[in-house]
Amino acid sequence: MNETVLNVIGLMLVAISLCFSALQTREVARQSRINNGIGSATALVEVNNLIRSWHERLLQDPSARPYFFDGKPCAPDDAERPKVLILAELLGDVLECNLQMASLLPAFEFAHSWHHWPAEMLRQSPILDEVVASHPEWWPTLHLLQQQIRAGVPQAHPLLRTPTSRWRPRAGAGARLDRDALGGTAVPAGDEAAIPPQR
Repeated sequence: MNETVLNVIGLMLVAISLCFSALQTREVARQSRINNGIGSATALVEVNNLIRSWHERLLQDPSARPYFFDGKPCAPDDAERPKVLILAELLGDVLECNLQMASLLPAFEFAHSWHHWPAEMLRQSPILDEVVASHPEWWPTLHLLQQQIRAGVPQAHPLLRTPTSRWRPRAGAGARLDRDALGGTAVPAGDEAAIPPQR
């Protein structure tokens, strides 16, 4: 009789322990979601601070603005070239950080569109396009986005990846797309993948 009572008590203690573990697990998951949200908000603030800092430099010298927003070329003999090159390199750093940070956010769906501004800047600024092409290893993610633009394919965030969708540009005019096993891309529903492989 005593053995039966002890067994019942033991089973009750196990059940209570399991319920307590389930509550702890749920609380840990909730805390993780909260921490991920805080991390995402912090990342967003940091990226915005970098962007604001670059724009403040441009505000101090508005004559440089056309090189970045109006498609004005910067010839090798342009008197403004040294200053514009520095601004282009700083912008490359900001845009690379923007792209890299977006890929690190826990809720990446929130940041999957962060490639639109870097892509627009590459299209509007010949000097930025030149600088990124000259040093692809300095801004690898931005360079991948540049390759998408030059290939004339739909742009997607260069760091979205799945094993199902891959391509690389073939040599020659037209930059035809060739799917292979070198790298993959996942894009939001309705978009088409178009990401070159990493070097």
